[in-house]
Amino acid sequence: MTTIQFLAEWALRSSILILSGALLLRALRVKNPAIRLAAWTAMLCGSLAIPVLTPALPKMPVAVKVWPARPAETQPAVYSSAAAPEYSVSRQDPGGKRPFDWARAVVAIYVLVAGGLLLRLGIGLAMSVRLRRSSRATGRMAEGIEIRESLRVAAPVTLGITRCAIVLPGDWREWDEAKLDAVLAHERSHIRRHDPAVQLLSALHRALIWHSPLTWLLHRNIVRVAEEASDDAAVAATRDRASYAEVLLDFMQRGVRGARWQGVAMARYGRPDERIHRILDGTSLSGGITRWSIAAILVLGSPLMYVAAAARPQVLAVANSEPAEAAASAEAAAPQAATAQSAPARATAPRQSGTIRRYLIFDGTSTSGSWDSNDPVDQNGLRERFGRHFAWFRQGRNEYVVTDAGVLDELHRAMEPQKEVNRMQDEVNQSQSVANDLQSRVNAMQGEVNALQEGVNRRQDIVNRIQSAANNKDKDAMLRQLQAAIQELQSAKTDGDQASVNRRQAAVNAEQGKVNAEQDKVNGQQAKVNEQQRRVSAEYSGRIEEILNSAVQRRLVQRLM
Repeated sequence: MTTIQFLAEWALRSSILILSGALLLRALRVKNPAIRLAAWTAMLCGSLAIPVLTPALPKMPVAVKVWPARPAETQPAVYSSAAAPEYSVSRQDPGGKRPFDWARAVVAIYVLVAGGLLLRLGIGLAMSVRLRRSSRATGRMAEGIEIRESLRVAAPVTLGITRCAIVLPGDWREWDEAKLDAVLAHERSHIRRHDPAVQLLSALHRALIWHSPLTWLLHRNIVRVAEEASDDAAVAATRDRASYAEVLLDFMQRGVRGARWQGVAMARYGRPDERIHRILDGTSLSGGITRWSIAAILVLGSPLMYVAAAARPQVLAVANSEPAEAAASAEAAAPQAATAQSAPARATAPRQSGTIRRYLIFDGTSTSGSWDSNDPVDQNGLRERFGRHFAWFRQGRNEYVVTDAGVLDELHRAMEPQKEVNRMQDEVNQSQSVANDLQSRVNAMQGEVNALQEGVNRRQDIVNRIQSAANNKDKDAMLRQLQAAIQELQSAKTDGDQASVNRRQAAVNAEQGKVNAEQDKVNGQQAKVNEQQRRVSAEYSGRIEEILNSAVQRRLVQRLM
């Protein structure tokens, strides 16, 4: 087996395993992130074991019939492809040029890309070690885990493989106890599941078979689901989803400073809005992984693993006009030819559509769309190049711009439901402004009542001291106390008595009740807007992706270089 065949077979078997596991998770509707993470980790281990298990497991033949279009040419085509490396120079033309060695070029490209990914991984590990050494010990431990601090990190990060440490930003001492408990619960959850080691193994796996798109999907899901499981652990520790979402949003806005060291950063996830919505909209918490869950993963995953590692395709070439010997020869030589020809066929197929997660629609001075604050777009530069009316979007790794009037008109029509939601939100904002003004008036009234209450309290204190002086048997001392109390009473500027203060407080309470009722009304309106936003987002996002994919297929877009 050549190097190319080994890499292609490993990638194909790994893709079958990962795709089958992903479809099984979707079919079973597994919601628990801890179980999903265990399943993705099992797929990773299975994929890494394929090169070892494939030659060791009993073979499972899978018959595949191939019906050639021209039977008489089947045998010569197979033999010529197998013999090409030996007879690459024509005898009739001894001075001809030697053909380009595509096999060697493919191996060279693989080595360059894999080497680059492994180099980046090695640099990340080295920077992790350096960061841990430069960080300072805080003197605190969390369940036996060392807690350190560093000014080089903007968000908490877990470093290490065997002896993990939690590194906090330099301002962690300014946090309240609830925030610190949530952060430590999140990071401890990563360490209990050995997430740093699993993610390092996944990054190594991705570097070795980078040519399989599903290995990138596997790594992304392992990182993403690990954060979801740790988010559930943090919410379970704090019992306050809103506060934890606020803490997480603060870290996401700070971003992950510096290079991508090999560690588990709390702020790294992908789309921040999806993560925040998941925390706020969640109704249940992950209960962790149980023995029954592990058993179910093994029972369901073992057959998939066996099929992916042990399957042996047997290609049967069927030729009606050829003798049995020719068919047997074609069957013996066909696997090598099919393997060599299948990869170029997939590589040259043009991509007509793809997932669009980032897009901007420019209309005059306004901009709408979906983008990530951690992945900024040069909007001013785009306006200078394409004017006031156009659309920008990213499909895969390519960026495109649409200036076609018809496509822009379709996009604006698709955005109409969102404009209605924006109008509803403006009304809610106006109502909230009114409620805020009412609250400010109530706060001012409460301040006046508090000042009156303070004066009444001072007068009562003076009266108490006068009564205490009257009970004093020492006349001189009594006179001194009475004189001091009278002077203080004369200097005290108080209006009204306790009864008037109580009446004013009752009026303030009544006004506060009105404000609360108004705020409840605003909250109800906001809830309706949020629900409408969820429905509209699902509708128009799909429609916009459909329009932009259609524009790509019709070649109405301009690719940015």
